[in-house]
Amino acid sequence: MEGSDKGDIAFMRRNLLRLLILCWMCCPGGILSAWGNAGVFRGSGATVVLDSSEEIQMVEEEIVMTPMRGNWPIDESCRNCDWTRFECSFKLRNLSERVVTVPVGFPVSTDAVSVRDSSTLSHADLVANFSFVAGTRDETFPVRFVPYDRERKFSNIFLWEMTFQPGEEILLKVFYITGGYLGLGSTLRDPTKPVHYRHEYLHSFDYGIGQMQQYITVTGGSWAGEIEQARFRISPFEFEEYLATRGAFEESAAKRKDRQTKRSSKKKNWMQMAFESDVPAPLVINWQPERSKWREVEVDRRRYLELTYAPFRPQGKEDNLIFQYVFPAVPVTAQQFEMLLGCVREEWERKRQRVLERNAAAREKLRQENPEAAVPENGEPFPVPPEFTVQDEKNLADAVLEFYGIRRSNPEIQDFLDAQIWYPAETRPIDPALRERLEQVGSQQPE
Repeated sequence: MEGSDKGDIAFMRRNLLRLLILCWMCCPGGILSAWGNAGVFRGSGATVVLDSSEEIQMVEEEIVMTPMRGNWPIDESCRNCDWTRFECSFKLRNLSERVVTVPVGFPVSTDAVSVRDSSTLSHADLVANFSFVAGTRDETFPVRFVPYDRERKFSNIFLWEMTFQPGEEILLKVFYITGGYLGLGSTLRDPTKPVHYRHEYLHSFDYGIGQMQQYITVTGGSWAGEIEQARFRISPFEFEEYLATRGAFEESAAKRKDRQTKRSSKKKNWMQMAFESDVPAPLVINWQPERSKWREVEVDRRRYLELTYAPFRPQGKEDNLIFQYVFPAVPVTAQQFEMLLGCVREEWERKRQRVLERNAAAREKLRQENPEAAVPENGEPFPVPPEFTVQDEKNLADAVLEFYGIRRSNPEIQDFLDAQIWYPAETRPIDPALRERLEQVGSQQPE
């Protein structure tokens, strides 16, 4: 089935944007809660700006990240997010032959996103919110807080001063815990660019529930010279087992039953129904840099994935570390696939009917304006989408089978597959009844 209704696509994207904004408003960490490298800042209060130091070099940095589950429940309200603990070590060196005092800033968010009004919180509240501690072997630094820098590039910035003797090296330690992002997630390789498929209904699989953790490295470029070595470690194994078991959300059985009862009388779309199964939604992992570039190591009898750069000179967003997990809106049971077919077929028929009505109105307008003119009866000026056919059912079934790692070689869906972060997919566990139903639909011959 070819053709598209741009109005319908725009309507769908507006609804997805509303969902994203809703999750941003509810999520304590904000829409792009992220975590930054130590950097040198000048100024004070809301006018603090990212600056550079020609005298103090960051010689080495080591970042250890431990993602962990957040407060119960991680549900569709987005009121709770999973957490990540950061343990940071920075070796700093005074390159000059004089005493140097520099203001040091540590942003724990980027793009100046802050849901809570920091003016209503005490300094102690703000430090406790992130469990933020900065210090050395001999002292802990008193820190002050500013909500964002002058250019509003960074937010939630902790500031303190450090004094270096001539040629002195100091090992700075920073510890903190912060929440991630939970809300609408995309399975597209580049969700910032518009994508058009031969069959528009395949956009049904472009979104899901996502959560993300980041580590922002660009502020590390504000020190003198290059970072001679940067080592990043993350221990994701137990956390990912928890995500795979949990699925997109978690909630009590009573709350789920109550939610499903309230929704039963309402009109649903596929995104609503995709996550109502008792079977956890499958997990897709999408990292930057990609996971294959990290090597597994063992430190103090604990497994990590490690990434090392020597030297490291962060230039921009492309050097940030992003750990994204997405639960796509893909059927996990045969019953869900039937729901998907019903939703897509119904929406397609509604779109087709709207075009027919628009054409009828256009023909009537032509008759009224010029009763003697010949009025075309072929649906012009708006092309009528073809009817939903067996081929379209096959396309949907093949797309789901491809997600589970079962190759279908269907050219009708190749443009969709090429746009997905999970393609080509490794073999995933699939419910036997779902596979049987998908293969049954996929083996149908187009009429």
